[in-house]
Amino acid sequence: MADTAPDVYTEFVKALLDAEATRRTALEDKGGAVITTSGTLVTLLFGLVAVVTGATTFTLPGASHGWLIAAIAFFVAASLIAILISIPLPYGQTELTAAMLASRWQQPPEQAQAAVSGVRLQALAAARRMNAIKARILIAATVCELVAVVMLGVAVLSILDG
Repeated sequence: MADTAPDVYTEFVKALLDAEATRRTALEDKGGAVITTSGTLVTLLFGLVAVVTGATTFTLPGASHGWLIAAIAFFVAASLIAILISIPLPYGQTELTAAMLASRWQQPPEQAQAAVSGVRLQALAAARRMNAIKARILIAATVCELVAVVMLGVAVLSILDG
C-alpha cells in the first residue's frame, strides 16, 4: 500500500505502462488468431476445390467461382495484413548508464520517483502510439476476414442453390 503521494503516482504510472504491455500482447495474439483462422479456411477451400474438381458427377456452379476466388483473396489479404502486427515497431527504450545512475543515487526518494515516473510516462506515450497502429492493422485484417467469410457464405449458398 502506498504511503505518500509520490508512491501513489509512481504505482499508478507503472500500472498504466503494464496495461499497455498487456494490450500489445493481446493485439499480437489476436493478429496470430487471424492468421491461423484465415490460413485454415483457405486450406479447407483448396481441399474442397480438389475434391470437387476430382468428382465426375459434380460440377461447381459458375456463379460460385467468383465468390470463392474473392473469398480466398480476402482470406489471404487478412493473413498478410495480420502479419504486419508482428513487425517490430519502435516502442523506444530507456537509456540509463551506470554513470547516470551514480550521479542520481543520492537524490531524495520523491525526486527519484518523479524521475522514474517521467521516464515511464514517455514509455507509456510511445506504447500507446504503437499499440494504436497495431490496433488499426488488426481492425483491417479482421474486416478482410469478415468479408471473406461473407463471400464464402454466398459461394456456399450458390452451390447449394445451383
